[in-house]
Amino acid sequence: ECHAALEHAWLVEIDTLGYLPPPADGTDGGSAALDVYVRDLGPSGYYGVATPDRLLRQVPTEIWTSFLEIDNNYNPTDSARGRPTFSTTGIDGLRITCAHEFHHAVQNGCYALVPQHRMLYELTSTWMEMRCWPEVRDWSYYAKDLLLRPERWPFARSSGQTGYVWAWFGNVLAQHPGQIMRTMWERIGLGVQPFPALVESCTERGASFSDLFCSAVESMYRTGSRGMSNPIIPLASELPEVAIASTLDVSGPGATFSGTILPFCVRAYRFDLSTASGKRSNADAVIALGDDAQLAADSLRERAIGFAMTLTSQPSVGDVSIASTGWGVSFDRSDLCLVVDGASLLDVEAPFPQPLELRQHNVLSVPIPGGFLGDFATLSLLDLSMHPVQEPKKLPIEITDRRVVANLSVDRNLAPGTYILFADDGRSAPPMMWKIFIR
Repeated sequence: ECHAALEHAWLVEIDTLGYLPPPADGTDGGSAALDVYVRDLGPSGYYGVATPDRLLRQVPTEIWTSFLEIDNNYNPTDSARGRPTFSTTGIDGLRITCAHEFHHAVQNGCYALVPQHRMLYELTSTWMEMRCWPEVRDWSYYAKDLLLRPERWPFARSSGQTGYVWAWFGNVLAQHPGQIMRTMWERIGLGVQPFPALVESCTERGASFSDLFCSAVESMYRTGSRGMSNPIIPLASELPEVAIASTLDVSGPGATFSGTILPFCVRAYRFDLSTASGKRSNADAVIALGDDAQLAADSLRERAIGFAMTLTSQPSVGDVSIASTGWGVSFDRSDLCLVVDGASLLDVEAPFPQPLELRQHNVLSVPIPGGFLGDFATLSLLDLSMHPVQEPKKLPIEITDRRVVANLSVDRNLAPGTYILFADDGRSAPPMMWKIFIR
């Protein structure tokens, strides 16, 4: 199976994508073939390892022969430092590791070994897992970390772990004609530093890196409940939605917020918008700052950049319209990726649906008037004798069918009848109360 997986990696990466084959190593390891050792790596915490072995040249870049080490069984019980070693186990773990480590042998032996800069090395090799074995989703475990903690992972950070979480960005480059990623490696092999090589390869192929990066920011927003049609990230609906950095209350006619952000760092904001007439809307804004020249010049440096964001209920020409809300947003910078989405909210006075048909579904949406996304409400369900029929639940405030609610899962074993529902959001005194009907 290991040999078959390596042959498949060669077929995809060398024969199909056009990368140079890893160099022969003479008689090292017994023959000129690429040496691969299968052994127990579980206690080390690694899926596999590509080790530079013999220096072949020093200019314009160092290139080395490599040997690979592959785990012997990808056992789900293997652990290192108290944590499971493998998110993907068995033959699937073997296959993606062969694709990944084989490409490191290609990078080290044909283009360059730049040990102080691992981001694009790991991004490319992890994307090769996706390209060789699209049905195996080990990359998604890293992508979840990016979505749940986007501010931790600026694209321009040079660490190898950053490459893992951004691996799906290879799909952004692959959608543009001209083999941008392979062109980048060819430039790296000529001595160009990795990030400048990426910018130059985009330009050579008629693309702007900043435009491609902005399309990636759009893809990051189109995950979870918004992920049914995401052309970049496969099965994006199975990934979490991008984490919201701040939820802000904005009253008409508007407000301006200021802050700082690292270049090529993604941050998501959520706004509860209200006009003087009482009309409420909800809006999301996902932002990232950076341009081609900045990535090429600041590849290994991080400097926070200031920005100001203005929301207005009376948008003018030049403001970005927030769909369905009547509001607009503008920024004081031009080097901005911006994704905005919004919905005008509807008022509702009682839980819905009513009656609740347990044979069809068991979720009751409970209105929280004036509630804000990110806050919580405690919901209690009692019988007519005021005895609890299930444990009170502290639940997040959400938007369902354009209504601000907390969604309560009702025990399907409850008998049909009439019940009393209390909702305590910490602001209303006494708590809100309704009579509900279950069938």
